[in-house]
Amino acid sequence: MGSDLDLVAVIEDCEEPFERRSLKWEMHQLPAQAQALVYTRKEWESFKERGGRFALILERETVWVCQ
Repeated sequence: MGSDLDLVAVIEDCEEPFERRSLKWEMHQLPAQAQALVYTRKEWESFKERGGRFALILERETVWVCQ
């Protein structure tokens, strides 16, 4: 099996719960096993405000390809 890749998308707003948002993303055609994490802008900003281990990892390891 290939390496693991987490793709983070920050969207303006969404009615769907977090667990269902990534279901619309076609990930099986990527060359590596990948998972989409789709956050609203409010959720993303909340991570930065609260801090914690997950926020530190996101801050350190996220590579932005489009803004």
